[in-house]
Amino acid sequence: MNQQVATQVGALCILLVTSLTGLGEVLLDDKFADGSRGEANRPAEAEVWVGREEDVRVAPGALSTQLGETSQKIWTYFTDSAPVTIGVGDKLIASVSFVPRKALSEGSSRSFRFGVFYDPTGPRVEDDVNSDGGGPEAPWTDAQGYAVQVLVAGGEFVRTSPFDLGKRVNLKSASLLGTSGDYFKQSGGRPVALELDKQYRVTLTVEKESDKEVELTAALDDGGKELASWSVTDDGGLLGDLPIYDKFDLLFIRIADNLTTADQIDFTNFKVELVQSAAN
Repeated sequence: MNQQVATQVGALCILLVTSLTGLGEVLLDDKFADGSRGEANRPAEAEVWVGREEDVRVAPGALSTQLGETSQKIWTYFTDSAPVTIGVGDKLIASVSFVPRKALSEGSSRSFRFGVFYDPTGPRVEDDVNSDGGGPEAPWTDAQGYAVQVLVAGGEFVRTSPFDLGKRVNLKSASLLGTSGDYFKQSGGRPVALELDKQYRVTLTVEKESDKEVELTAALDDGGKELASWSVTDDGGLLGDLPIYDKFDLLFIRIADNLTTADQIDFTNFKVELVQSAAN
């Protein structure tokens, strides 16, 4: 096969794969390359806000937070203004890459929480504020979304499934991710013992199967291989009878404390991608 024919075949293969799998649009891919959390230039970077700003440092390549006895909140928006709406056959893929440092929990609490949300009534929260509700007026009270609660622990006796995966159903709660009971969720995934100073990525995929069904998948990998995964369907059954959620603009992280996670966590990438069905 000569070079011209090979090029044509390659282009045809790319076209075929694209037609079958749909088109991907990167909404956010922030690697903190400039050592700052204060600029918005999506998709390469977005402003990031935190609960306890005195415990956060940003250097080229990582946003680091020290953890203590109280929770840390970290959030960013992955659209410029309006939320992204996923259509039937589309999926939103959000991931957070992180490195645990100094000391790692050996417990069983899934205290590293990460989700995608949309607040249909309140303005965006674009200030550092140490509040589970988004500030004194608790604007996140009615925010809709899905989240995964992840076990970040090490040691040879880790036997707990790493994921609680589910849907926010208590839309009268002033805590976005601080109260586990505000979610209908299912636990699963193969137990995984993490290691200090190693990079991991947790991914949350929201795939709209129909106007009444969403498939949620959580996965944990170490960059080279998938370590665990777990899927749950939101179809009016196990995750409650509220309508499915299909609008999102907020990536939110809540870490309970150091005793149930790590003394320090370095975040190396926040990424959100919309993969649209070829039919849309």
